[in-house]
Amino acid sequence: MPKKVRIGDKLVEHGYITNEQLDWGLSVQKSSGKRLGEFLVDEGLITETLLIDVLKELLNIESTSLYDIDEIASRVIPENICKRYNVFAFKIDKDKIYVAMSDPQDREAIQDIRRISKREVEVYIASTKDINRCISKVYANSEIDRAINEYSQVKRDVNEESLPMDGEENSAPVVRFVNNILENAVRMEASDIHIEQFNDYMRVRFRIDGMLTEYLRGNTNPYKAIVSRIKLMSNINISETRLPQDGRIYFKVDNRDIDFRVSTMPTNKYEKVVMRVLDKSAFMAKKENLGIDEHGSRLYDDLISNPYGLILVVGPTGSGKTTTLYSMLNQLNTIERNILTIEDPIEYELSGINQSQINFKAGLTFASGLRAFMRQDPDIIMVGEIRDTETAEISIRASLTGHLVLSTLHANTAVGSISRLLDMGVDGFKVASSLIGVISQRLARKVCDKCKKAYEADSMEKSILGFDQSEKLELYRGEGCKECNHTGYICFYGMPYTTRGRTYNRQYRELIG
Repeated sequence: MPKKVRIGDKLVEHGYITNEQLDWGLSVQKSSGKRLGEFLVDEGLITETLLIDVLKELLNIESTSLYDIDEIASRVIPENICKRYNVFAFKIDKDKIYVAMSDPQDREAIQDIRRISKREVEVYIASTKDINRCISKVYANSEIDRAINEYSQVKRDVNEESLPMDGEENSAPVVRFVNNILENAVRMEASDIHIEQFNDYMRVRFRIDGMLTEYLRGNTNPYKAIVSRIKLMSNINISETRLPQDGRIYFKVDNRDIDFRVSTMPTNKYEKVVMRVLDKSAFMAKKENLGIDEHGSRLYDDLISNPYGLILVVGPTGSGKTTTLYSMLNQLNTIERNILTIEDPIEYELSGINQSQINFKAGLTFASGLRAFMRQDPDIIMVGEIRDTETAEISIRASLTGHLVLSTLHANTAVGSISRLLDMGVDGFKVASSLIGVISQRLARKVCDKCKKAYEADSMEKSILGFDQSEKLELYRGEGCKECNHTGYICFYGMPYTTRGRTYNRQYRELIG
C-alpha cells in the first residue's frame, strides 16, 4: 500500500506553487471537501498532468492512460464503487487486480477493492478524465439497455401525469435513461446531443470533435416519454408539440455544474430534441491554452492592451469564441477596471465582473443593454454576440467614445467580418475607425495516440510547415481504432503543437498528429 505523503510539500519543492499558495490551499481546501491536489487543479494553480507526474515520483508508482482495458476485469468492481472512489479496474489475473486511481493514497478505496475482488491490488495512477471515460464506456450502455427494456415491459403510453417529477422515483427507467445520456455526453466531451425518432427506430447521436457519431439506436417505444422527460427538466410546455421550444437544464455530473441548452423542433412526424452541452469549467481557459503561437500571443496582448476600440472574435458555431472572450476578460479583470457583459446566456460567472442576462420577454436585448451600459461608467464592455444592425451600431459607438468593446460575430474569416458588418448596414468609415482587431479561430482535431502511424511527409506538407524539400520530415496520421471510433482522431485541444523545436498552430493538426 502506498505510503501517505504530503503532496503540497513536493509541489513547493519543485517550484510549482509557492508556500503562500500552499498555505492558502490548505486553509480553503478543507471546507471544499476535496483533496489538496484535486483542489489545486480545480483552482488552476497546477494541471492534472503535473499532479500525476509529481505523484508518480512521490509514490513510486506507474501511470496509465487506460487505452488497453479488459472489460472482464472492470466488471469485477461494481459501478457505484468505481464512481465513489474514482477508480477503474483495467486488468486481472489469478492473484492480482490492476486498478487505475486518481488518488492512489485512498486507503479505504484500496481496502474495498481488495475485499470485493478477493485479490491483491496493484495501483496505477490515471487522470480523472480517463477514469470517467472508461466508466462511461463500460457501464453506461448496459444501464441504458436495462432502462429501455424495463420501459418496454411496461407497454403503456406515458403521459404528463404518469411521468416522475424531479426528486420522485429517480429509479424510473425513463428518468435513468435521460440522466445517463446527459452524464455520458459530458464524460465523452460531446458538444451537442441529438435525440430523434424515425419510422422504426430512435437514435441518440453525440457531436464529438465536431462530428456527429451514433451513440445508441433502439426501439421507438419510450421516445415520447423521453421527450416529455426532457421537457419537464427544461421547464418548457410538455403538451406543445407543434411549435419549436427552447429551455435549459441544470445538471451536476461528477461534481461539475453543467448547463444543457434544450431545443425542440417539430418535424413531419415526430419532435426532434437537440441539447447543447455547456461545461462551465471549459470557459476558464488561459491564454496559453488557446492554441496561439508566440507571434499570435504578442498580437493578442497588443490587442487587449488598447484602452478603446472594437475587438471581434469570429468563427463557426462551437469553435470556442466565447471561451476566447472569457480568457480576455480574465486577463483584463483588475480592480481598476469596470467590466460589464451582456450575454445570452451567461456561460460562466466571473468574479469581479458585472454580467447581465438577455431577457427578451422583459425587453432586455443586446441593444437595450448596451444603451444602459453607457450610463454605468464602463471601461470594458463584452457583448455576447453582434446579431443585428442596432447592436453593431451601438457597439461601434461605444468603442469610439473611449471604451474597449469585445464581441463575437458569425463570420468565417477575419476579413469576412468586415463584409458582415457592412452587410448589416454599418458605414464603412465607422468600421475603419472603431475596429482594432479580429481573431478568427477554428477547432482542430488531434490524431489518436492509440492508432497513430508514422509516415514520410510529402512535398506539400513540407511546404506548409516550412521545411526544405530535401529535409526528412516524419509526421503521423490516425489509422482508426476502437478508442477514436475509427476516425483516427480524438479530442480537440487548444494547445500549440511543437515538433523539432518549432511551434505551429493547430490549423495543421490533421497533418502533424
